[in-house]
Amino acid sequence: WIEVEWEQHTSVDFTAELRLDVTNKRGVLATIAAAISATDSNIETINTSERDGNATTVHLLLDVHDRSHLARVIRQLRTVPEVLKVARRG
Repeated sequence: WIEVEWEQHTSVDFTAELRLDVTNKRGVLATIAAAISATDSNIETINTSERDGNATTVHLLLDVHDRSHLARVIRQLRTVPEVLKVARRG
């Protein structure tokens, strides 16, 4: 027989795609990154597209542990004053 051990606390991470509409303001990406980091999540990809002079759309791919972790990330992002809207894609 071969002796094996299983890790006790396995984590099934997945990638979530979010779309944020934000006020186009200096430092907004840093504020968003800090909010995501505060939830112990990781940004895989970030893309932006300017909608007009006042608003920008931010597309994020994030690593999250599960649906409740994703919900915490979204709640945290909604506390950022410059974030106008948060939507999950996919």
